[in-house]
Amino acid sequence: MKYFALVMSAVYLIAGAMILFTNFLYPQITRFRIPLGIVLMAYGVVRWFIWRRKEAQSREQ
Repeated sequence: MKYFALVMSAVYLIAGAMILFTNFLYPQITRFRIPLGIVLMAYGVVRWFIWRRKEAQSREQ
């Protein structure tokens, strides 16, 4: 469970990058493609930052 948040942040980053920079799911996502990709990538970065801060805090204790 310790690295689950890290894996999920990578999944969000990869999904956002695929939506932004490729034709992945193009027929299903046409109108809000750019905002959705940006939101997914931003959420992945936030989750990664929270995981990193939590890891640093647990190492100090």
